[in-house]
Amino acid sequence: MKNKEHIKFSGIGWETKVLLKRATYYISISKLVAEGCCLEKGVKLHSYLAEDGGERKIIVTYLDGKKIVKEANKHKTLNY
Repeated sequence: MKNKEHIKFSGIGWETKVLLKRATYYISISKLVAEGCCLEKGVKLHSYLAEDGGERKIIVTYLDGKKIVKEANKHKTLNY
């Protein structure tokens, strides 16, 4: 049985293209979101590859600059 994730959407969304520079792919976030979360150039964010309830791949990025608090269990499923 799969654990259910709890994601609360804020109603803000944007579309971005995947960019490639040398050997690294990039995605961007909206300037309004960055400013609203008090992010500045050079701040390190922690992102994790995950799946939603429909098994679609998602990226979870914590905008507070802290690593994930909860460790994944042996099935690599996290509760958000």
